[in-house]
Amino acid sequence: GLNLCQENPDLDWLKSFDEKDREYVKHFMAQSVLATDPSRHADIVKEALAFVEEGPQDYQSTSSDGKLSSSSSPMTYFNQNDPQHRLFIGRLILHAADISNPLHISFEVASDWAIRVTTEFSKQAKKEKQLQLPVTTFMDGLDSQAEIAKVQIGFFNFMVKPLFHTLGILFSDLKMLEDWGEKNCVEYQMVIDARNEEQKDVKSDGESA
Repeated sequence: GLNLCQENPDLDWLKSFDEKDREYVKHFMAQSVLATDPSRHADIVKEALAFVEEGPQDYQSTSSDGKLSSSSSPMTYFNQNDPQHRLFIGRLILHAADISNPLHISFEVASDWAIRVTTEFSKQAKKEKQLQLPVTTFMDGLDSQAEIAKVQIGFFNFMVKPLFHTLGILFSDLKMLEDWGEKNCVEYQMVIDARNEEQKDVKSDGESA
């Protein structure tokens, strides 16, 4: 995308940067986007936990030239003057945003997006069957609200919660997101329980007939 922009002077928003900054921005954006790859999830969580384990530091007491500052400053997990710290924040936040659907404050919105995502999954599984390819297991059989609810609870517990629990430690203003996800899982469990009760009633009616 950036290369296409550079080919058109009217779209090349990077032209105002010098060469060094241009390369930095391109690298930052590329690495942040690559961080949305699910295969990198475990590494990102591991890196985030490393910052938590190291604990907040008094980074601001040291200026960019390495000299100590006489003024006191708040303890933080990240050093804003460290390019690697800035890059990790970019990767962390974009990846978190990419998997944040289960955390919406409104269950109606969260469940609507879940349906949209699982519709894509179902289409992929169907296409894999048509092409006689190995079917991605978790994408198959999502033909009811209860099955979608099961997938969402599993997704939250396995991927979303570990990341956002750590994110809430690093950025305290984001702690409520994990709570919203927990509340949505309660709603999803109610969907599953309702389906189970319906099945019991159908079975009971059949046995009594």
